[in-house]
Amino acid sequence: MELRFEYTPYIWVTLATLVFPVALVFHALRNRSVPGAVPFLVVLVTVIPWIVGNGLELLSADDETRIFWFRFQAVLFLPVVTAVLCFVIEYSGMGIWLARPVLAVLAVPVLAYFILVTTNNYHYLVWKEISVDGFVRVAHGPANWAVIGYGGLLSLLHIAVLVRLFVRSPRHRWIAGWLIIAPFITRAGYFLSITDWNPFAPVNPTVIAVNVAVVPYAFAVFRFHMFDVVSVARDTIFEKMRDGMIVLDAGNRIVDLNETVQELIGVVRSKVLGRRAEDVLHDYPDLLGIVGNSAGMKGEVFFDGSCARWFQVSASPIADGRRRIQLGRIVWLHDITDERLARTQMLDQQKTLAKLEERELLARELHDGVGQMLAAAHLQAESAIELLARGDGGMAETCLRRLTDVTREAKGSIRGYLHGVKAAPRGQGLVPPLRGALDDFSRDYGIRTEFVVPSDLRNAQIGAAVETQVLPIIREALTNVRRHAGAGLVQVTVASSDGYIQVTVEDDGRGFEPEEVVEKQGFGLRSMRGRAESVEGYLEVDSAPGEGTRVTVRLPMRKEGP
Repeated sequence: MELRFEYTPYIWVTLATLVFPVALVFHALRNRSVPGAVPFLVVLVTVIPWIVGNGLELLSADDETRIFWFRFQAVLFLPVVTAVLCFVIEYSGMGIWLARPVLAVLAVPVLAYFILVTTNNYHYLVWKEISVDGFVRVAHGPANWAVIGYGGLLSLLHIAVLVRLFVRSPRHRWIAGWLIIAPFITRAGYFLSITDWNPFAPVNPTVIAVNVAVVPYAFAVFRFHMFDVVSVARDTIFEKMRDGMIVLDAGNRIVDLNETVQELIGVVRSKVLGRRAEDVLHDYPDLLGIVGNSAGMKGEVFFDGSCARWFQVSASPIADGRRRIQLGRIVWLHDITDERLARTQMLDQQKTLAKLEERELLARELHDGVGQMLAAAHLQAESAIELLARGDGGMAETCLRRLTDVTREAKGSIRGYLHGVKAAPRGQGLVPPLRGALDDFSRDYGIRTEFVVPSDLRNAQIGAAVETQVLPIIREALTNVRRHAGAGLVQVTVASSDGYIQVTVEDDGRGFEPEEVVEKQGFGLRSMRGRAESVEGYLEVDSAPGEGTRVTVRLPMRKEGP
């Protein structure tokens, strides 16, 4: 068969229709890894030949050529409709339904219709009659009406999938909306074509419809970034993340917020966009205090409701590339409920352990100190009673005087212990509590004290954990001087180096053999070492008989936790 053509100016309408599908081919190729891009390419490679066939029908110079290109377009009808359905299914995230058996089932009507069209002259099931009077007119056969109905069913499925996407995905709402419009436009043109009512003759009304349907696809692809994987990934993460996110502009107006924040403060995104943060967050003053700080800050906020949660909130500025102009701020809400619960449980355990340790300290202190003194007092009292019974008043008086001395010593020991366990006011630094402890020691026991501290350390601040440990260590050292040293002078010296604070307690007492102390280490010395080591410090004791004793404790200036 010889195909003959002649020029007609109407061909430019068809050529104009080709421009956008060809451009989309290149766009889809660049984004072919995005879900739906490959089926979309299949749609294009079936639509483009259909448009070309329509143009060649328009250029045909005789009836035989025109009928040939009409049949060519008819063969492509089902492939186009089927490919569009596969595209929207894949793009909507339902690609699991496009397994090989399903694709094989969808291919069967396409292949069957191709065979029926090419063999129509033998059975006339597709068209009972084909005539030409300027353009092709047909009398539809049963097979063609069946294909038209089947194509309509596929179009309804196509629209249903897009409606589902519209409802379920805010990110794709505009895209799905524009894609829903397109099939109604093309089906209207196809309806005009099959009913032989053509107000655009000699141009096929379906071609006109395709030209109009280009507009929704243009908006979907280029305005709403249908195949922009970065935008899809960003929106997917932004909407589905557990943490809350609020985006503010330079005027403190809400530009965006994700689902977590919407559920947290009970708002709908569409109703708060463009409103000032102060108007939306007025019921959450703690959150508003952080959001309202343009310099950026952090804090913890408790949200009470059906599911009470703690969030760590931070506000960070958004600047342009040169960091000269502040464009807005991002407010991030990180759920720390589980962390706070774990932290609270850990603090409770630490408090319980601290109480147990203090009880053990009290028990050993009473046993090693007051307990022994009471035992000695009991012994002196019994001796005095026995001596009085024998009439030895002089020795009984001596025992009673010893009893008085022992009880005085016990009283002093208890007072010293109470000074040691009394919590010193926090935030004073190191020097004021030490000076107060030395003044009390000198006044109560009549032992002269000297306090040596450099001027640059008089206002020195140390970590809370170190502050908690250092004063009990020094008090215990002073208690040992009072009990065992027989000293007339105690000198306390404070120094610092390399981030460490060093306190030395030195007396002019009788001293002792360090080896004996190591072998018979009392609870007091063990307690001092334990306190120093708990904040990563250490304790040294230097002494010799007749040369006094020097106790040195070296602790880090900052140790806020375990």
